[in-house]
Amino acid sequence: MERGLFNITSATTTTLIDKTTKSGNLDSINICNCNQDENVKIRLFLDDDTNQTSIVENLNIPGGVSLFLDKGIGFDSSVLSMKLQTQGTGIDVNVIIK
Repeated sequence: MERGLFNITSATTTTLIDKTTKSGNLDSINICNCNQDENVKIRLFLDDDTNQTSIVENLNIPGGVSLFLDKGIGFDSSVLSMKLQTQGTGIDVNVIIK
């Protein structure tokens, strides 16, 4: 899959930006629940391997709905990774990072 594009199909924690990539200057993140019938619960957070700080915590995204973040999402990727945790059944989440 292309850099910045993710398709997540299970309850898992996915590293969207690893702290070794040095790419923490973001314009936007779009998180789409592609499953029309099931909600998905997400947690979007920054992780320095010791501490975690949530950007979004325990957000239920209804089926067919997208979350678009375009303000205040830049971070120092030399020390922080950005991760997305998904919970639910029938997970089909697409993520686009620009």
